[in-house]
Amino acid sequence: MEAGSAASGGLGWRLWALVPIVLLALAVALVVSLGDRVVDLVGGSPPSADEFDVRRVDFREGEIRVLVRNPQRDDLTIAVATVDDAIVPYTLDGPATLGRLRSSTIVIPYLWVEDDPIAIGVTSSTGIQTTTEVAAARLTPEPDVHGFLGYGLIGVLVGVVPVALGLLWLPSLRRARPEWLAAFMALTAGLLTFLGVEALFEALDLQATLPAAFGGPGLVLLGLAASALGMTFLSARLSRGKPGVTGLALALLVAIGIGVHNLGEGLAIGTSFATGELQLGGFLVIGFMVHNVTEGLGIAAPASRERVTFLWLAALALVAGGPAILGTWIGGYASSDLLTPLFFAFAAGAALQVVVEVGRYVARTAPGGLRSGWSIGGYLAGIAAMWATGLLIG
Repeated sequence: MEAGSAASGGLGWRLWALVPIVLLALAVALVVSLGDRVVDLVGGSPPSADEFDVRRVDFREGEIRVLVRNPQRDDLTIAVATVDDAIVPYTLDGPATLGRLRSSTIVIPYLWVEDDPIAIGVTSSTGIQTTTEVAAARLTPEPDVHGFLGYGLIGVLVGVVPVALGLLWLPSLRRARPEWLAAFMALTAGLLTFLGVEALFEALDLQATLPAAFGGPGLVLLGLAASALGMTFLSARLSRGKPGVTGLALALLVAIGIGVHNLGEGLAIGTSFATGELQLGGFLVIGFMVHNVTEGLGIAAPASRERVTFLWLAALALVAGGPAILGTWIGGYASSDLLTPLFFAFAAGAALQVVVEVGRYVARTAPGGLRSGWSIGGYLAGIAAMWATGLLIG
């Protein structure tokens, strides 16, 4: 009898836990059913701007393809397309009237001239025009073997090669005194802090271009938390019950954190080439190559007291630099305005969590711990090194 009562009581509490959810659903349904009448409760609101969100402009042989989205609550209808202020004929790959967050592709037959600047306008049925300017018209790359290998080679030059060159500091680190090694470990933390903060600001900047309905700040927070907690879980597995991660395991964590960040760098390069920003893309390649050499040093420092085989070093270079290859492919062929800020948020979370692990390692092993001049100086030197090499990109 008592067992039955306990079971009944337990079931009752479970059912009662559903009551707030059911009531919330009913309240939301009521607000949705009222529609625009909810706005009337506060005296109405100004009309929407009726502007489209131009997401991508692709140049094909004899045509221009413009992907537009409706970022507003009300429907938007595509009425007129212009190129350099001249009205042009067009067809639609999708509906003319777009609901909220719906997209359509405007196909404009046009004999564009390579490297010429072009202004493309899309006018809604209410007469409001949205204009986007392309600095230089270039044929949009389509997936093929040549382009695929070309983007892959750029990813190798930007990611794998600089990191591998930075790992060549490993023999010198093996001979360094404990104080200097502590400084280089703190320098690793400084490098990762810079990368994490840089990635976070990039994610916040990119989410600001998204329609408000996508909840950009929440998306960034989700990516940041998921990445940091994932790295925390991985760190716990690698430590195997010890107080913290050390040696090759810590070098692997650093490589993963750097690798996620390099994915974002590859995205930036691939998107620049795909959208015709060739000068910017070439500049980014050179800048990131110099920038990423210091990342190899950050991976080598934790492994300096371990016996490391050539295969291990190659694996670390691939883990840290390989994602840049994937990033260039995504940016060149399938860049997503929704996924890009999420990737940068992942990078920020991973890098900042690894900073915590490196800090714990320095606190346990460095002479004087985190308060020593070697640790503080190394940390600041890491930030300064990333800032100085980053000037080549900005």
